[in-house]
Amino acid sequence: MHLSTKTLSIALLTGLLALPAASPAAPIGDPDKARIVATVNGKEINEWTLKSYAQQRGLPPEVTADGPQRDALIEELINRELIYQNAVSIGVDKTPAVQAEIEHLRINIVAGAMLNRSSDRFAVDEAEMKKEYESRLDELSSTEYKARHILVASEHEAKAIIEELNQGGDFTQLASEHSTGPSATSGGDLGWFRAEQMMQPFGDAVKEMKKGAYTKTPVKTDFGWHIILLEDERSVAPPPYDSIKEQIRVGLQNQLMQNYIADLRKEAKIEKP
Repeated sequence: MHLSTKTLSIALLTGLLALPAASPAAPIGDPDKARIVATVNGKEINEWTLKSYAQQRGLPPEVTADGPQRDALIEELINRELIYQNAVSIGVDKTPAVQAEIEHLRINIVAGAMLNRSSDRFAVDEAEMKKEYESRLDELSSTEYKARHILVASEHEAKAIIEELNQGGDFTQLASEHSTGPSATSGGDLGWFRAEQMMQPFGDAVKEMKKGAYTKTPVKTDFGWHIILLEDERSVAPPPYDSIKEQIRVGLQNQLMQNYIADLRKEAKIEKP
């Protein structure tokens, strides 16, 4: 599967915003900074570090309250600090590979912090989301098709079956007898689907068909040769606004982020070998 540049950019932005290490720093005077939960060879581990560690682990805030889960997390931090101190003592932190990884993480953290700091720039209000929804009603609406098919390995076999249909053969029976697809047991029934869900040119062929008709020439896909019978079609209303408003919000925010990056690129000198 090939990803577009836009998709990759959105993935990058989403990843930066989700970086655990990019969590907001504790404000000056934060009592969590002053509350020490352990000391390892003179190095203090404070409550803020404990809570940040739990957040990075994807754990709910309540695990840092008094109890066995909190104690287990503190023990993990102690172990982490011991390993870190030992690594530094033998120069692991100075190796080129580790230095490169540290630099990579530093860039991600700073870039992620910039996006979080600029969150107001990417804010989207209700009016904008509703306007976007209204503009996409046609796109969000769709047509669903109900069809059967007979899948065979060769064009010659497919044409022979079409000839049987032309002579009055029963499509369901022929599907049960000849189709190599899993739907053969149900007479080739594919149920309801959108054309976009099917491999092309299968989906395109269905869109051009009239209800009750079958394809007069076989349709070739990677699976083989198809004879298609269109049984019915129906219009599907767009989903309610409330059910997709968050998807719309994310889409609009991503576009704002794209615009932000586009402006930066306009002012930048970018060279590629």
